[in-house]
Amino acid sequence: MEAAMLCFVTLLTFCFLAAAALMLGQHYGSPEQVVVVGSGCSRLVQANSFFVQDIKVRTEEESPENGLVLYGLPVVPPLGVPARWSEARRAVVPANFHTEWVYFLNRGSEIEVDYSVRNETESSYPICMIIARGKESFMQWTEKPSTHNTTLSWHLVHGNGTIKQTIDLSSEYYIALGNLNNQDTTVLLEFRIRTLFYNTTGADYACSPGSSFCLYKLPFLGQNVAVLSSGLKEGLNSDDQYVKLSYEPRWIVYILGSAILAVALLLLYEIVSILLGLRPAGGGGGSSEDQRASLLSASKEEGDNASLGSSYDSVSHDGDGEEDDDAGGEGRQLCVVCCDARKDCFFLPCGHSTTCHACGTRIVEEDGSCPICRRKLKKVRRIFAV
Repeated sequence: MEAAMLCFVTLLTFCFLAAAALMLGQHYGSPEQVVVVGSGCSRLVQANSFFVQDIKVRTEEESPENGLVLYGLPVVPPLGVPARWSEARRAVVPANFHTEWVYFLNRGSEIEVDYSVRNETESSYPICMIIARGKESFMQWTEKPSTHNTTLSWHLVHGNGTIKQTIDLSSEYYIALGNLNNQDTTVLLEFRIRTLFYNTTGADYACSPGSSFCLYKLPFLGQNVAVLSSGLKEGLNSDDQYVKLSYEPRWIVYILGSAILAVALLLLYEIVSILLGLRPAGGGGGSSEDQRASLLSASKEEGDNASLGSSYDSVSHDGDGEEDDDAGGEGRQLCVVCCDARKDCFFLPCGHSTTCHACGTRIVEEDGSCPICRRKLKKVRRIFAV
């Protein structure tokens, strides 16, 4: 029983710790995820409404004219609104360093970059231009600029030229220039980007987080999604294209889930307790005796005082026939084990009196279960005739 109790307490503790970790991880693990919403962004934000109550978006600084809008829709909208824009940039790439720009682009987009590198001397090394998907890939390139397999596109550029790249997966994309020279290098760039926006005409919620924050509540067990769009307005530049995105957990689900797991573990504990309480004598015992032992072992152990009282009650009931025998002059019944000595003891906690004290002591020490009810025995007490 001690092993079953230890197992139950361990599983129950793990249950509550796991639930707490899920709640804290959802709410505090990444309380505000910084995401890219640069110019021309149309980003789909999905969350499981069974666990998430609402989606919150806010900007780091108040900027009412940044063009950002958070849309709420009952279903995932189609990705089919074409858009096209261009940006002209003059980049001064520091010596032995890099300069980058990041955009969120949906699948089906296309990037076209025209460049013009102005080297101060003819002996300068070429400039490295890359297009990388995701921050991890970009960071790997910054550690080893000469590697090609960590980026979608890797080119050594000098003079004038054009680089094109097709996007087949919605993600963040980094366009970067790496300067391997010992002096600063100036590069004139023109980005021409063709992308696809989500159709938000069926939105039932729209909010601009420019001056404060937006909070989109998800209906329970719904399929609602959010779309964060910046459009093609001139309110965003390369230094102001991030927002903070967070999810508020649905606490009642975690609390009820923890309670259900606790009840399931309690039932498991009862089953394990019954299984550990089965101890057939000598490897035998019929199915009826095993069933009786399982039922008896599932009940709680009584206190010594209550057990002693019930034991004396049982002895008194068992002794009713014995008093009748004494009255008839037949004497006390014989031990059911040795069939020689008289019954002069009873077992605790069940109270059965069927053996002599010598046989009863041997049963408690060797078998440990009552020969009548198969209940686990704790002690044997002698009966003295008065």
